[in-house]
Amino acid sequence: MKDIIEDRLKSITDLNERRLLREILVDVYENVIDYNMNMYERLEKRIYDEIEDPLDKFYIYSCVDLVSNIDPINDFLHPMIPSDLENPIYDMNEINKKLQNNMEVVLTSVFMECDFLTLKEIVSSNKKYKGYIKTDKDMYEIDVKLKHCKKYINEIEKLYRIFQFNAVRWNTINCPYAYKFIDIILASSFKIKDGEKIKEISIDLGEYEKYKVVNAIPLWNIRRISIEDKSFPMPAGDRINYEHKIPLIEAGIQNGYLIDEDNIDFLYVKREKENLVVVSSCDEQHTWNLIKIESPSNVHKKTYKYELMSNKRTLGFIGRYSSIKSIVIRTKGEIAKLMKSYEISKDLHFVDVEILDKYDREKQTQDYNSFVDDNLRIDKNKKILLVKFKAEDRENFLVLDKMSFLVSELQILFPEYYCIGELV
Repeated sequence: MKDIIEDRLKSITDLNERRLLREILVDVYENVIDYNMNMYERLEKRIYDEIEDPLDKFYIYSCVDLVSNIDPINDFLHPMIPSDLENPIYDMNEINKKLQNNMEVVLTSVFMECDFLTLKEIVSSNKKYKGYIKTDKDMYEIDVKLKHCKKYINEIEKLYRIFQFNAVRWNTINCPYAYKFIDIILASSFKIKDGEKIKEISIDLGEYEKYKVVNAIPLWNIRRISIEDKSFPMPAGDRINYEHKIPLIEAGIQNGYLIDEDNIDFLYVKREKENLVVVSSCDEQHTWNLIKIESPSNVHKKTYKYELMSNKRTLGFIGRYSSIKSIVIRTKGEIAKLMKSYEISKDLHFVDVEILDKYDREKQTQDYNSFVDDNLRIDKNKKILLVKFKAEDRENFLVLDKMSFLVSELQILFPEYYCIGELV
């Protein structure tokens, strides 16, 4: 409107008339125009903000760091398994007993800074490696073998169960570091003398030694907390159960919260801005165990040695609107748009998709949702959905893992296919 007024003023040849009219318009109409535009923008923002991303408070961030670098009072990233911060205690009687019964003895776990295919090669080689156990009295030479560590993957599976328990939609967790740990398995018989304590375990992985990172553990923005009811429970709408209000102001309303599985008599939860309302058959005040998903707004300025990963999507109004409805994808363009909505899409670019009867090459991706059961579809009847990407940095050891995350998200949307990713 201001441009139109300016053009009309320029068309007036009499300069005195132009000056007089400009003063009138500036004093009257421009203020009206500014007011109307301001109100329009506020209305537009209000309409857009009416629809929020349903997963906004449930995005998971992950990283890996050395135990010595971890801040125990950090308000953002926490160890996936809190006991990893404690010094390991070896029960020699238990180790000797397991050895006598030919049972598996896991000495420690180490992080491998290598890509998915290299890690697959390391684990499947079945080689034995030399190592030493140093005690407070002696040194013992041992043989070890390597096995893929599953304890962190199991934590992701537990989180999936909690999401289901809370009726919150599951979004694939982009935590490649959890898949890059190997267990060091004792592969030789020996007996430590009574009263000796293990002080150090050192392993030489030969040609794979350059990938080994000791004393590193995975982190994510999840912490378990307990909050007690601040008021007496009130009868629920069914007049049978009770509503327990859990205040979230002290813990931070900017964070996401889930009810942990170990809470008894839990039926369902309702979410308010400042409270969680738990419906339960319990008629007394209760302490509730929660899963707190820390908001990225909690993060302080800190640089991590390894890249901070997340499953966050960047959605505009249309994306937020479509996310509250079931997504139906019918075109390559829609797949490309979905892939581009994730934060990690800056490193991988969707190229094409192809339907195949079989795939004979070595798979470059893995399914990050392998623990999600599908009892309705038969695997042998599935065709291959091959998704092709280009990478900004093919040498990055996480590039195949990032591709695995994107393909795992597609796998949820295309359960009738077996989805595989490939760099071209």
